[in-house]
Amino acid sequence: MSALYVIDGFSMAYRGHFALMRNPVMTSTGINTSSILVFANVLMGLLEREKPEYLVVVFDTPEPTFRHKAYADYKAGRDAMPDDLAVAIPRIHDLVDALQIATLQAPGWEADDLAATLAHQAEAEGIDTFLVTSDKDYEQLVSARTRVCRPGGSGEQYQVLGVEEVLEKWQIERVEQVVDILALMGDKVDNVPGIPGIGEKTAQKLIKQFGTVEQLLASTDELKGKQKERVETHADDARMSKELIILHREVPLEFAWEDLRVQPPDLEKTKALCAELELRTLAERILGKDVSLEPERNYRHLEDVPHEYQLVTTEAALEALVADLLEQSRVCFDLETTSLDVKRCGILGVAFSCAAGTGYYADWDAVGEDAMLSVLERL
Repeated sequence: MSALYVIDGFSMAYRGHFALMRNPVMTSTGINTSSILVFANVLMGLLEREKPEYLVVVFDTPEPTFRHKAYADYKAGRDAMPDDLAVAIPRIHDLVDALQIATLQAPGWEADDLAATLAHQAEAEGIDTFLVTSDKDYEQLVSARTRVCRPGGSGEQYQVLGVEEVLEKWQIERVEQVVDILALMGDKVDNVPGIPGIGEKTAQKLIKQFGTVEQLLASTDELKGKQKERVETHADDARMSKELIILHREVPLEFAWEDLRVQPPDLEKTKALCAELELRTLAERILGKDVSLEPERNYRHLEDVPHEYQLVTTEAALEALVADLLEQSRVCFDLETTSLDVKRCGILGVAFSCAAGTGYYADWDAVGEDAMLSVLERL
Protein backbone atom coordinates (compact mmCIF):
# COMPACT_ATOMS: atom_id res chain seq x y z
CA MET A 1 0.00 0.00 0.00
CA SER A 2 1.26 3.49 -0.89
CA ALA A 3 2.51 5.63 1.98
CA LEU A 4 3.37 9.31 2.28
CA TYR A 5 5.75 10.58 4.97
CA VAL A 6 5.57 14.30 5.75
CA ILE A 7 8.42 15.73 7.85
CA ASP A 8 7.87 18.95 9.80
CA GLY A 9 11.16 20.62 8.89
CA PHE A 10 11.59 23.21 11.63
CA SER A 11 10.19 20.91 14.31
CA MET A 12 12.85 18.30 13.52
CA ALA A 13 15.61 20.92 13.25
CA TYR A 14 14.78 22.39 16.67
CA ARG A 15 14.47 18.95 18.20
CA GLY A 16 17.86 17.91 16.90
CA HIS A 17 19.52 21.10 18.12
CA PHE A 18 18.20 20.85 21.66
CA ALA A 19 18.50 17.06 21.92
CA LEU A 20 22.28 17.42 21.73
CA MET A 21 22.51 20.76 23.52
CA ARG A 22 24.76 19.42 26.30
CA ASN A 23 27.06 17.57 23.94
CA PRO A 24 26.84 19.29 20.54
CA VAL A 25 28.46 17.86 17.44
CA MET A 26 30.95 20.38 16.06
CA THR A 27 33.13 20.45 12.96
CA SER A 28 36.81 21.28 13.17
CA THR A 29 35.91 24.79 11.97
CA GLY A 30 33.37 25.33 14.75
CA ILE A 31 30.07 24.66 12.94
CA ASN A 32 27.39 23.07 15.15
CA THR A 33 25.97 20.17 13.11
CA SER A 34 23.75 18.66 15.82
CA SER A 35 20.45 19.54 14.13
CA ILE A 36 21.77 18.48 10.73
CA LEU A 37 22.90 15.12 12.07
CA VAL A 38 19.63 14.35 13.86
CA PHE A 39 17.65 15.51 10.84
CA ALA A 40 19.73 13.19 8.65
CA ASN A 41 19.08 10.30 11.03
CA VAL A 42 15.34 10.92 10.75
CA LEU A 43 15.52 10.90 6.97
CA MET A 44 17.76 7.86 6.68
CA GLY A 45 15.81 5.91 9.30
CA LEU A 46 12.60 6.45 7.37
CA LEU A 47 14.17 5.63 4.02
CA GLU A 48 15.89 2.47 5.27
CA ARG A 49 13.15 1.02 7.49
CA GLU A 50 9.90 2.23 6.02
CA LYS A 51 10.89 2.56 2.36
CA PRO A 52 8.13 5.10 1.68
CA GLU A 53 6.86 5.64 -1.81
CA TYR A 54 6.38 9.36 -1.17
CA LEU A 55 8.35 11.67 1.10
CA VAL A 56 8.25 15.46 1.53
CA VAL A 57 9.65 17.99 4.01
CA VAL A 58 7.43 20.99 4.78
CA PHE A 59 8.89 24.27 6.00
CA ASP A 60 7.54 27.52 7.40
CA THR A 61 8.29 30.77 5.58
CA PRO A 62 9.16 34.14 7.17
CA GLU A 63 5.99 35.85 5.87
CA PRO A 64 3.11 36.50 8.30
CA THR A 65 0.31 33.94 8.18
CA PHE A 66 -3.45 34.38 8.47
CA ARG A 67 -3.01 33.60 12.18
CA HIS A 68 -0.79 36.65 12.63
CA LYS A 69 -3.42 38.75 10.90
CA ALA A 70 -6.19 37.35 13.10
CA TYR A 71 -4.20 37.81 16.30
CA ALA A 72 -1.38 40.36 16.27
CA ASP A 73 0.35 38.74 19.25
CA TYR A 74 0.47 35.28 17.69
CA LYS A 75 3.95 33.85 18.40
CA ALA A 76 4.96 37.17 19.94
CA GLY A 77 7.66 36.96 22.59
CA ARG A 78 9.26 33.83 21.15
CA ASP A 79 12.96 33.54 21.81
CA ALA A 80 15.09 34.27 18.77
CA MET A 81 16.36 31.23 16.92
CA PRO A 82 19.74 30.17 18.36
CA ASP A 83 22.62 31.40 16.19
CA ASP A 84 23.97 27.87 15.67
CA LEU A 85 20.56 26.69 14.47
CA ALA A 86 20.13 29.68 12.15
CA VAL A 87 23.43 28.69 10.52
CA ALA A 88 22.35 25.04 10.28
CA ILE A 89 18.91 25.58 8.67
CA PRO A 90 20.28 26.40 5.17
CA ARG A 91 22.50 23.33 5.37
CA ILE A 92 19.46 21.19 6.22
CA HIS A 93 17.94 22.49 2.99
CA ASP A 94 21.17 21.50 1.24
CA LEU A 95 20.96 18.02 2.76
CA VAL A 96 17.37 17.53 1.62
CA ASP A 97 18.35 18.75 -1.84
CA ALA A 98 21.34 16.38 -2.00
CA LEU A 99 19.12 13.45 -1.05
CA GLN A 100 16.63 14.57 -3.74
CA ILE A 101 13.73 14.73 -1.30
CA ALA A 102 10.84 17.03 -2.18
CA THR A 103 10.15 20.16 -0.13
CA LEU A 104 7.06 22.36 0.09
CA GLN A 105 6.48 25.79 1.60
CA ALA A 106 3.84 28.43 0.95
CA PRO A 107 3.99 32.10 1.99
CA GLY A 108 1.14 32.95 4.36
CA TRP A 109 0.78 29.37 5.59
CA GLU A 110 2.53 27.35 8.27
CA ALA A 111 4.15 24.00 7.63
CA ASP A 112 1.41 22.47 9.84
CA ASP A 113 -1.27 23.58 7.36
CA LEU A 114 0.70 22.17 4.45
CA ALA A 115 0.95 18.84 6.26
CA ALA A 116 -2.79 18.89 6.98
CA THR A 117 -3.55 19.57 3.33
CA LEU A 118 -1.22 16.81 2.12
CA ALA A 119 -2.76 14.31 4.54
CA HIS A 120 -6.26 15.32 3.42
CA GLN A 121 -5.41 14.90 -0.26
CA ALA A 122 -3.55 11.65 0.37
CA GLU A 123 -6.57 10.21 2.15
CA ALA A 124 -8.72 11.04 -0.87
CA GLU A 125 -6.21 9.14 -3.02
CA GLY A 126 -6.17 6.11 -0.70
CA ILE A 127 -2.63 6.85 0.47
CA ASP A 128 -1.63 6.37 4.12
CA THR A 129 0.11 9.39 5.66
CA PHE A 130 2.66 9.53 8.48
CA LEU A 131 3.32 13.00 9.94
CA VAL A 132 6.82 13.16 11.42
CA THR A 133 6.85 15.88 14.07
CA SER A 134 7.13 16.65 17.77
CA ASP A 135 4.29 19.20 17.54
CA LYS A 136 1.19 18.09 19.45
CA ASP A 137 -1.08 20.20 17.19
CA TYR A 138 -0.68 17.56 14.47
CA GLU A 139 -2.58 15.04 16.57
CA GLN A 140 -5.88 16.66 15.52
CA LEU A 141 -5.20 15.24 12.02
CA VAL A 142 -5.07 11.58 13.03
CA SER A 143 -7.53 9.32 11.24
CA ALA A 144 -7.82 5.79 9.90
CA ARG A 145 -5.28 6.74 7.20
CA THR A 146 -3.23 9.42 8.97
CA ARG A 147 -0.86 8.88 11.89
CA VAL A 148 1.66 10.99 13.79
CA CYS A 149 5.25 9.83 14.28
CA ARG A 150 7.08 11.41 17.24
CA PRO A 151 10.85 10.79 16.91
CA GLY A 152 13.05 10.23 19.94
CA GLY A 153 16.11 12.32 20.77
CA SER A 154 18.40 10.79 18.14
CA GLY A 155 15.65 10.69 15.53
CA GLU A 156 16.15 6.98 14.83
CA GLN A 157 13.21 5.60 16.83
CA TYR A 158 9.75 7.09 17.05
CA GLN A 159 6.34 6.58 18.59
CA VAL A 160 3.41 6.14 16.20
CA LEU A 161 0.10 7.65 17.28
CA GLY A 162 -3.08 6.48 15.60
CA VAL A 163 -6.69 7.14 16.54
CA GLU A 164 -6.63 4.77 19.51
CA GLU A 165 -3.41 6.25 20.92
CA VAL A 166 -4.63 9.84 20.57
CA LEU A 167 -7.96 9.11 22.24
CA GLU A 168 -6.16 7.38 25.10
CA LYS A 169 -3.55 10.12 25.47
CA TRP A 170 -6.06 12.96 25.72
CA GLN A 171 -8.89 10.98 27.35
CA ILE A 172 -11.37 12.05 24.67
CA GLU A 173 -14.07 10.39 22.56
CA ARG A 174 -13.29 11.99 19.19
CA VAL A 175 -9.97 13.04 17.65
CA GLU A 176 -11.28 16.50 16.76
CA GLN A 177 -11.59 17.21 20.49
CA VAL A 178 -7.79 17.59 20.58
CA VAL A 179 -8.40 21.11 19.23
CA ASP A 180 -10.83 21.91 22.06
CA ILE A 181 -8.41 20.79 24.76
CA LEU A 182 -5.52 22.73 23.23
CA ALA A 183 -7.73 25.82 22.88
CA LEU A 184 -8.54 25.80 26.59
CA MET A 185 -4.92 25.12 27.59
CA GLY A 186 -3.41 27.69 25.27
CA ASP A 187 0.16 27.47 24.04
CA LYS A 188 2.96 29.54 25.58
CA VAL A 189 5.34 28.76 22.72
CA ASP A 190 2.99 30.19 20.08
CA ASN A 191 1.45 32.72 22.50
CA VAL A 192 -2.03 31.26 22.08
CA PRO A 193 -3.87 32.64 25.16
CA GLY A 194 -6.37 29.90 26.05
CA ILE A 195 -8.05 30.41 29.42
CA PRO A 196 -5.72 31.34 32.31
CA GLY A 197 -5.64 28.77 35.08
CA ILE A 198 -6.78 25.88 32.87
CA GLY A 199 -4.12 23.25 32.29
CA GLU A 200 -4.20 19.91 30.53
CA LYS A 201 -6.05 17.94 33.23
CA THR A 202 -8.73 20.58 33.75
CA ALA A 203 -9.17 21.00 29.99
CA GLN A 204 -9.65 17.24 29.63
CA LYS A 205 -12.30 17.21 32.36
CA LEU A 206 -14.19 20.14 30.84
CA ILE A 207 -14.20 18.69 27.33
CA LYS A 208 -15.19 15.29 28.66
CA GLN A 209 -18.15 16.98 30.37
CA PHE A 210 -19.16 19.46 27.66
CA GLY A 211 -17.72 18.02 24.45
CA THR A 212 -16.55 21.24 22.77
CA VAL A 213 -15.35 24.75 23.60
CA GLU A 214 -18.58 26.16 22.20
CA GLN A 215 -20.77 23.96 24.37
CA LEU A 216 -18.67 24.82 27.43
CA LEU A 217 -19.10 28.55 26.80
CA ALA A 218 -22.85 28.04 26.37
CA SER A 219 -23.07 26.16 29.67
CA THR A 220 -21.11 28.32 32.11
CA ASP A 221 -24.11 28.29 34.48
CA GLU A 222 -23.03 24.74 35.32
CA LEU A 223 -19.60 25.95 36.49
CA LYS A 224 -18.80 27.33 39.90
CA GLY A 225 -16.58 29.90 41.59
CA LYS A 226 -13.29 31.00 40.11
CA GLN A 227 -13.54 28.57 37.21
CA LYS A 228 -16.89 30.02 36.11
CA GLU A 229 -15.44 33.53 36.33
CA ARG A 230 -12.36 32.66 34.30
CA VAL A 231 -14.27 30.88 31.55
CA GLU A 232 -16.78 33.70 31.17
CA THR A 233 -14.12 36.42 31.30
CA HIS A 234 -11.92 34.73 28.69
CA ALA A 235 -14.64 33.29 26.45
CA ASP A 236 -13.45 35.30 23.44
CA ASP A 237 -9.86 34.16 24.04
CA ALA A 238 -11.03 30.55 24.03
CA ARG A 239 -12.90 30.99 20.75
CA MET A 240 -9.95 32.74 19.12
CA SER A 241 -7.52 30.13 20.46
CA LYS A 242 -9.53 27.38 18.82
CA GLU A 243 -9.41 29.21 15.48
CA LEU A 244 -5.64 29.61 15.81
CA ILE A 245 -5.07 25.94 16.62
CA ILE A 246 -7.25 24.42 13.90
CA LEU A 247 -5.04 23.27 11.02
CA HIS A 248 -6.32 24.11 7.56
CA ARG A 249 -6.65 21.30 5.04
CA GLU A 250 -7.32 23.35 1.92
CA VAL A 251 -4.03 25.20 1.33
CA PRO A 252 -3.71 25.90 -2.43
CA LEU A 253 -0.67 23.71 -3.07
CA GLU A 254 0.60 23.06 -6.57
CA PHE A 255 2.27 19.65 -6.78
CA ALA A 256 1.99 16.32 -8.49
CA TRP A 257 2.28 13.08 -6.56
CA GLU A 258 5.13 12.12 -8.86
CA ASP A 259 7.04 15.15 -7.51
CA LEU A 260 6.95 13.60 -4.02
CA ARG A 261 8.14 10.17 -5.08
CA VAL A 262 11.36 9.07 -3.36
CA GLN A 263 14.41 9.34 -5.63
CA PRO A 264 17.99 8.05 -5.26
CA PRO A 265 20.33 10.63 -3.68
CA ASP A 266 22.60 12.82 -5.75
CA LEU A 267 25.86 11.11 -4.84
CA GLU A 268 28.18 13.97 -5.77
CA LYS A 269 26.19 16.57 -3.82
CA THR A 270 25.87 14.23 -0.86
CA LYS A 271 29.59 13.50 -0.80
CA ALA A 272 30.51 17.18 -1.07
CA LEU A 273 28.13 18.16 1.73
CA CYS A 274 29.28 15.36 4.03
CA ALA A 275 32.91 16.31 3.38
CA GLU A 276 32.27 19.98 4.14
CA LEU A 277 30.33 19.24 7.35
CA GLU A 278 32.57 16.30 8.36
CA LEU A 279 29.65 13.86 8.49
CA ARG A 280 31.68 10.72 7.87
CA THR A 281 29.18 8.27 9.41
CA LEU A 282 26.37 9.68 7.28
CA ALA A 283 28.55 9.51 4.17
CA GLU A 284 29.36 5.86 4.84
CA ARG A 285 25.67 5.16 5.47
CA ILE A 286 24.68 6.59 2.10
CA LEU A 287 27.75 6.10 -0.09
CA GLY A 288 29.30 2.96 1.41
CA LYS A 289 32.10 2.16 3.85
CA ASP A 290 34.84 2.76 1.27
CA VAL A 291 33.89 6.37 0.59
CA SER A 292 36.69 8.91 0.94
CA LEU A 293 35.84 12.45 1.97
CA GLU A 294 39.35 13.73 1.29
CA PRO A 295 39.41 16.20 -1.61
CA GLU A 296 41.18 15.03 -4.72
CA ARG A 297 44.52 16.81 -4.97
CA ASN A 298 46.65 17.24 -8.07
CA TYR A 299 50.04 17.23 -6.44
CA ARG A 300 53.03 18.60 -8.34
CA HIS A 301 56.62 17.45 -7.89
CA LEU A 302 60.09 18.88 -8.34
CA GLU A 303 60.36 16.95 -11.60
CA ASP A 304 57.49 18.86 -13.24
CA VAL A 305 57.84 22.29 -11.57
CA PRO A 306 60.52 24.73 -12.81
CA HIS A 307 62.54 25.74 -9.76
CA GLU A 308 65.80 27.16 -8.48
CA TYR A 309 66.44 26.15 -4.90
CA GLN A 310 69.79 26.81 -3.21
CA LEU A 311 71.30 25.45 -0.02
CA VAL A 312 73.23 27.98 2.09
CA THR A 313 75.92 26.38 4.25
CA THR A 314 78.56 29.11 4.71
CA GLU A 315 78.65 32.52 6.34
CA ALA A 316 79.77 34.12 3.06
CA ALA A 317 76.84 32.64 1.15
CA LEU A 318 74.46 33.81 3.89
CA GLU A 319 75.95 37.35 3.71
CA ALA A 320 75.33 37.42 -0.06
CA LEU A 321 71.76 36.11 0.41
CA VAL A 322 70.90 38.73 3.05
CA ALA A 323 72.30 41.52 0.84
CA ASP A 324 70.02 40.31 -1.96
CA LEU A 325 66.98 40.01 0.33
CA LEU A 326 67.40 43.60 1.50
CA GLU A 327 66.95 44.74 -2.09
CA GLN A 328 63.56 42.98 -2.46
CA SER A 329 60.15 44.63 -1.93
CA ARG A 330 58.82 41.56 -0.13
CA VAL A 331 60.21 38.33 1.28
CA CYS A 332 58.60 35.28 2.84
CA PHE A 333 60.41 33.02 5.28
CA ASP A 334 59.82 29.91 7.35
CA LEU A 335 61.69 28.78 10.43
CA GLU A 336 62.33 25.03 10.44
CA THR A 337 62.43 23.48 13.94
CA THR A 338 62.72 20.10 15.61
CA SER A 339 59.12 20.28 16.90
CA LEU A 340 56.08 22.56 17.28
CA ASP A 341 56.79 23.19 20.98
CA VAL A 342 57.96 26.80 20.92
CA LYS A 343 59.59 26.49 24.36
CA ARG A 344 61.58 23.32 23.74
CA CYS A 345 62.22 23.02 20.01
CA GLY A 346 65.62 23.45 18.40
CA ILE A 347 66.26 25.45 15.22
CA LEU A 348 67.27 23.52 12.09
CA GLY A 349 67.37 26.33 9.53
CA VAL A 350 65.60 29.22 7.81
CA ALA A 351 63.95 29.09 4.37
CA PHE A 352 63.53 32.25 2.25
CA SER A 353 61.76 33.04 -1.02
CA CYS A 354 61.23 36.22 -3.02
CA ALA A 355 59.50 34.79 -6.09
CA ALA A 356 57.62 31.67 -7.20
CA GLY A 357 59.91 28.78 -8.04
CA THR A 358 62.89 30.20 -6.17
CA GLY A 359 64.10 29.56 -2.65
CA TYR A 360 67.03 29.43 -0.26
CA TYR A 361 67.57 27.26 2.79
CA ALA A 362 70.16 28.36 5.33
CA ASP A 363 71.32 25.41 7.41
CA TRP A 364 71.65 26.54 11.04
CA ASP A 365 74.33 24.10 12.11
CA ALA A 366 76.37 24.36 8.89
CA VAL A 367 76.58 28.18 8.98
CA GLY A 368 76.90 28.30 12.75
CA GLU A 369 74.58 29.86 15.30
CA ASP A 370 76.67 32.97 16.01
CA ALA A 371 77.11 33.75 12.31
CA MET A 372 73.43 33.12 11.60
CA LEU A 373 72.27 35.47 14.35
CA SER A 374 74.79 38.14 13.40
CA VAL A 375 73.77 38.19 9.74
CA LEU A 376 70.01 37.76 10.26
CA GLU A 377 69.86 40.70 12.67
CA ARG A 378 70.18 42.98 9.62
CA LEU A 379 66.92 41.78 8.10
